[in-house]
Amino acid sequence: MIIIPEVDNTPYVNNAEFVKLTIVNPDNSTVVHTFSSSYKNETIDGVSYKALGGLLLVGTQQRDLRVTSSDTTVTLSGLSSENIYLVLGTQIKGSTIELWRGFYDNDYIMTNTVRRYKGVITSYSIHEDLEGQTDNFMISINCSAYKTVLENRISGRKTNTNSWKQYNPTDVSMDKVQALDNTYFDFGKTVNTSGTDSSTTLTATVTQV
Repeated sequence: MIIIPEVDNTPYVNNAEFVKLTIVNPDNSTVVHTFSSSYKNETIDGVSYKALGGLLLVGTQQRDLRVTSSDTTVTLSGLSSENIYLVLGTQIKGSTIELWRGFYDNDYIMTNTVRRYKGVITSYSIHEDLEGQTDNFMISINCSAYKTVLENRISGRKTNTNSWKQYNPTDVSMDKVQALDNTYFDFGKTVNTSGTDSSTTLTATVTQV
């Protein structure tokens, strides 16, 4: 567990959120955008973060002792039509996002930074607000942790005869699956359980030790 001195036994914490957005274009070129809710530009690990102040809003991040599936939202407001290209002109969906939190002392000097979140952008929404001749946009980016992305990923083959023989008709690795399906094994006792299909008969014997 990480102990942050700036928040340990402290009634009031001065902090700001820092966002690092990495976009991979179709030609495999990489574009990195960095911005923060700080009042001034800051540098973390050699990377400069542009200060957006109150225009940046970062949702809460779930903290657990074990790896869990968690989502969060990053919102940018007060954007002009030129800046909306950041979303519409790039493949922002599927991009990597990192959220850092910087801590300030009483003199508003950043003394420590901690990475709070790393995930993938799964979706986004754009809200347009027209006031007179001024057109402002608000972008909300929805992010999911890597665990969520892996849980939703479907790949490989099913454990049945038809799926397994799709690439190799002579593969018999899954021929016994149908016989094992819905077969009850009472482990710890001596049992004789038989399952039969059209091609073979399966007999399983378990002896208590």
